[in-house]
Amino acid sequence: MNNILKIGIALVCFGFFPLGANSQTTVIDLEAAMQAAIENNRGLKASYQNLEATRALVGAGVNIEKTQVFYRHDQNDIAENGISNRVWGLSQNAQFPTVYGLQKRVLKDLSEVRYQEFEMEKTQLLKEVSQTYYTILYWQEMENNFRFLDSLYAQFSKAANLRFTTGETNYLEKVTAETKKREMAVKLAQATESKKQTYQRLEQLIQTDGPFVIKEIPLEPLAVQDAIWTNHPGLGLFQRNLELRKDNMQLEKNRLLPDLSAEVFRGTNNGMNAKVYPGVQFGVAVPLWFGPQKAKIQASRLEWNQATFALDNYSFQLENRRQQLEIELQKFQEAVSFYQNEGKNLSRQLIIQGTLAFQNGEIDFLQYVLLIENSRNIELDYLFNLQGYNMTVLEINYLIQP
Repeated sequence: MNNILKIGIALVCFGFFPLGANSQTTVIDLEAAMQAAIENNRGLKASYQNLEATRALVGAGVNIEKTQVFYRHDQNDIAENGISNRVWGLSQNAQFPTVYGLQKRVLKDLSEVRYQEFEMEKTQLLKEVSQTYYTILYWQEMENNFRFLDSLYAQFSKAANLRFTTGETNYLEKVTAETKKREMAVKLAQATESKKQTYQRLEQLIQTDGPFVIKEIPLEPLAVQDAIWTNHPGLGLFQRNLELRKDNMQLEKNRLLPDLSAEVFRGTNNGMNAKVYPGVQFGVAVPLWFGPQKAKIQASRLEWNQATFALDNYSFQLENRRQQLEIELQKFQEAVSFYQNEGKNLSRQLIIQGTLAFQNGEIDFLQYVLLIENSRNIELDYLFNLQGYNMTVLEINYLIQP
């Protein structure tokens, strides 16, 4: 019984303060993990290169056709000296000037759309890094709890075997202690593997070269950020896409305007008294069949309407999803508040009073083990609800997908 009493006292003193192990690898906090993800994640780098490629295309909006240099010899073009002229000149075709301005604006709009897509991808990455980081902390806490219980039940099993050998207890106590020992060993192994798996996920996100561990800190409830939609990347994406569709519609309308052409040339010949005959020519190209271009205008107008509805729908879904998450958060908040206000103290009292009762012979070994288990279940339930609470907070703070 003395061994078991020592275990109970150790539980009171150390059970609620599990110790973390030191590590020789690089220790990173959440901020460092997020920065590493932004700098190293290859998927994000690929998205940025796509953004830069789109930005580089903005200058292609003013795509005036190549200038034509021509030579012409027409036997019907007879000069005053009776010899046909040889003509050299430059020719240039161009679309109506407003078309180029709108083409450049459309390409700039497209680059803004790509920028918002990049920001959305970055926001999603930071959310996943944050959730993975806090999930590791969660599994560390669970691992510490199960490691403590595993050690505790190993001591109990050893003491129960000794008591059974000396005839101080029955076979049921011995079997119960052994069963609990094996149960905790399995749960400890599962928690350890879950933590390793989560580390692999974090490594997949931040893609650093060397080994690392996260800074072990107490797992606390996170704060919910206010809903500020001004710089929201998702809303920005739909707004920029709306502008893109609107400008594209204007571009298609301007394509109905006439194309322009101009020529400058000089003609002369090698005969006696030859003269130089300079000349210019201007022209316009007017479409005679409006049907195809009108169809493009109608299609672009429908795309603009679609973008308008898509923006309205996204705004509605975004706000609605936040409200859903806030309701879900409240469920976890109630459980977390119960632990903070009552559960934590209740868990401690179960251990303290149970140890005293067992020491005074008021309860037997199995009853004592049950009290310890009830105490730890309060702790484990709190960690489970705290994990749900923090994951929901991060969903709210990084909300981009309704």
